[in-house]
Amino acid sequence: MQFTSLILPILLLALMYFFLIRPQQKRAKEHREMISRVEAGQRITTIGGIKGTVKAVDETTVVVTVNGHGTEMTFEKPAIKQVDPS
Repeated sequence: MQFTSLILPILLLALMYFFLIRPQQKRAKEHREMISRVEAGQRITTIGGIKGTVKAVDETTVVVTVNGHGTEMTFEKPAIKQVDPS
């Protein structure tokens, strides 16, 4: 009897894992891989919506040129939302 009363909570936890936790972990892993491959010359978009071209990259930061006049901004790597297609 006690085993049957545990089936529903275990089933709910399994469903939560497969529909909520696992996909989020997959997206986070893909994002970490994407920002680790960022290199100079690529066009990017930040989480704040700023678009620019990567000028320099180091371990934790990225220097981005945001307009044709040479304005540069420095961002932490996790602030990169996506690498835009060229």
